[in-house]
Amino acid sequence: MLKTVLLLLLAYIAYRFIFGFVVPVTRATRTVRRQFKAAQEEMEARMQQQGAYRENAGQPDPLRNTQQAAPAKGDYIEFEEVGSEK
Repeated sequence: MLKTVLLLLLAYIAYRFIFGFVVPVTRATRTVRRQFKAAQEEMEARMQQQGAYRENAGQPDPLRNTQQAAPAKGDYIEFEEVGSEK
């Protein structure tokens, strides 16, 4: 009798854990993955459209321009501080 009651209690706890925690977390994870995948595909499509537009307009594509003059070692860039004057 006690063994049956404990098994039923254990089954109830397992049921509550699975359907109260595991299933919602699984659904949420699946939904978030789908949203990230959709956002990534949309971003890739926009980048392709932007690249095609640049090629048609004759503008250089800064993402494809990999040959840039690197500053020589020891050179530095001077800068001015910009801020509110007191």
